Amino acid sequence: MAKNKNQKRKDAISLKNAQETLRFQVQWGLKKLGVAEGGVLYKLAIVELEYIAELGLTQDLLTMKKLIDGVEQKFGASVTADKAPFAQSIVCIALGIARVSDVSNIGLPMNWADAIAQKLLPVYFSDTVRNNAVAWAKQNGFNTSTYLGKPIAKFSNIYLIIDRTIEA
Repeated sequence: MAKNKNQKRKDAISLKNAQETLRFQVQWGLKKLGVAEGGVLYKLAIVELEYIAELGLTQDLLTMKKLIDGVEQKFGASVTADKAPFAQSIVCIALGIARVSDVSNIGLPMNWADAIAQKLLPVYFSDTVRNNAVAWAKQNGFNTSTYLGKPIAKFSNIYLIIDRTIEA
């Protein structure tokens, strides 16, 4: 009985720490983007963070950030701007999971409940980087597989399709 209680306590502390980490990284990312603290986008990000925590996506987003940041550090390439459903999420933009050309021009916010139901969400890299990104993810312990011939990274609630953008 005591072991079960201690494990639940450890899990609760771990979840709280992950949520605080995500909140800090989003606030830091918003500051780097020039979003004013207390502004509309800032408040929208805080509300979105609470919704993400309710849905249990905190750890998924932290792991996605780790994947995207690792690819960016290793290959100097970030995700393609204004692509994928993550470009509708101020949290994902602040974390660097998505990029937009103008942060103040974000449309309707991302529906995270639909994202969980959809399960497969794409993230786009340039054609020259995509295969290297997948290889790097495999080498660094990310759970990868393929779905309909496209590489995916598996997280607990979402599968991230690592897709390519062909540059003209």
